[in-house]
Amino acid sequence: MMQQTRGIYLISVVAETLDMHPQTLRKYERAGFVVPLRMGALRTYSDEDVARLRLIKHFVDNMGLNLSGVQLALRMTSELLSLRRETASAGAPVERIDGMLATLGVRVVQREEPQPNEDPAESWFNVNPGEAVEFDSGMGETSSP
Repeated sequence: MMQQTRGIYLISVVAETLDMHPQTLRKYERAGFVVPLRMGALRTYSDEDVARLRLIKHFVDNMGLNLSGVQLALRMTSELLSLRRETASAGAPVERIDGMLATLGVRVVQREEPQPNEDPAESWFNVNPGEAVEFDSGMGETSSP
């Protein structure tokens, strides 16, 4: 998992921002989905952690996955995004990979680089320069970050 240097958020800020209970965040930590940094007794989350939690929330809320399903979906998404990066850098078409990502309710979109003061709820997974992950609720509507 790539660590970003921007943003350090306390559990209460992340919970409120993502509309999750702090216990839910702790459950995801115990499951190994995120590994927040510890500053004494405090958990601190990076922008990358917040983006990953947004993806987990998508899998739970929009796809109806349980913890085992989330674990598998995270692994599949990571592998597909890695494969997409390699394929795109080789100049090959990525449509089939994009189709596989769509089955997970995920798509890659063009996006400008994040601004330094961007709200943590706006954290995205960056795929390639200028590309990021967007979630689809499964109803044909894209959820706005």
